[in-house]
Amino acid sequence: MNTPNSIDCSAAAEQLYAYLDGELTPEVEAAVRTHLESCAPCFQLLGFEESYLAFLRARAQARHAPEHLKKRIFEQVLFDRGAADPE
Repeated sequence: MNTPNSIDCSAAAEQLYAYLDGELTPEVEAAVRTHLESCAPCFQLLGFEESYLAFLRARAQARHAPEHLKKRIFEQVLFDRGAADPE
């Protein structure tokens, strides 16, 4: 039985990323949340998508080069520029 603010599995799945990103209107967010709380397969999908997004965020974190390497590269660029500039 559908209530006026209820949504089905297809609609919940379509809104899942926007739900996770906090991009839904309060009304749509409430409808998705209510559906997720009452539908085990969709709740399981939510858990999978949360884990997937966490994995992507972890992999996307910037990795920095060590200071000594950055300094060496910077010095080499300056040296190369100096050698290329005929004065």
